[in-house]
Amino acid sequence: MKAKIVILTPVYNDWKNLTKLLTKINNIFKYRIKKKFDLIVINDCSSKDFSCKRLKLKNVNKLTLISLSKNVGSQRALAIGIKYINKTYKKNYKTIIIDSDGQDNPEAIIKMMDKVKKDPEYSVVANRGQRKESFWFKFLYEIYCILINCLAAKKIRFGNYSLINSSHMNKIHDNSDLWSAFPPTVSNNIKKISYITVDRDKRFSGKSKMNFFGLLIHASRVFSVLRYRIIASSSFYLLVAYIFLYNNKYELFFYTIFFFIFLFNITNFATTLSNKINFNESFKKAKIYHF
Repeated sequence: MKAKIVILTPVYNDWKNLTKLLTKINNIFKYRIKKKFDLIVINDCSSKDFSCKRLKLKNVNKLTLISLSKNVGSQRALAIGIKYINKTYKKNYKTIIIDSDGQDNPEAIIKMMDKVKKDPEYSVVANRGQRKESFWFKFLYEIYCILINCLAAKKIRFGNYSLINSSHMNKIHDNSDLWSAFPPTVSNNIKKISYITVDRDKRFSGKSKMNFFGLLIHASRVFSVLRYRIIASSSFYLLVAYIFLYNNKYELFFYTIFFFIFLFNITNFATTLSNKINFNESFKKAKIYHF
């Protein structure tokens, strides 16, 4: 029996971009992949109204709209969508996760599906290639990736764009870390991952909602998911600092480093305490519509 394909995408007011994206995806499945799919749209409490009945997607078997009662951001919207998919589809399905603004090139879906044909037990994630954002954003993103490498000994250069098989969805669907960030949760819990590189395109229209503070908040949530690795590495760095600083008249400098590392780790663990409660409460409050 062939696996069912489910496409999951979050949207916040980007209805015009979503319509353009879904039209492209529909044509890819209709003329090139020649297979129908189920579509799940997570409406992240948009302030702009839109009727999914306006979407004319003949290659969609079933369209489900999950409407959230408050805006939680794309990562948390995806967490709710993943929980719903696992509850609804149970087994023998593959989920394609894609952002709705057009920056994820839908042509890469073909590459992902070719990958899983060769290795059915693997999921596929899209590493980010060239980006179309401003210089400052690319610069800060590189620093963010370096910090993850140094603090968690992990290389995470992928975002939401991925194809996750059903067995792997079972591993992450109820993980409260999803409420913080999708990529590190995948990296922590899924061992069989294939990688492709996909350049980030420009948004179809409008300006990106991601700014400096948004990137900072996202980074802090990623670090909270990697908390166990970070506490191990930071303990090692503290030991090195103690050896070279404490007995060389730099005690104040050592205590300053100790204070910031201690605060950083406490913050990471504190972030996770409320995740499971908020995750489950938000899922229960979501309204589900079928078209």
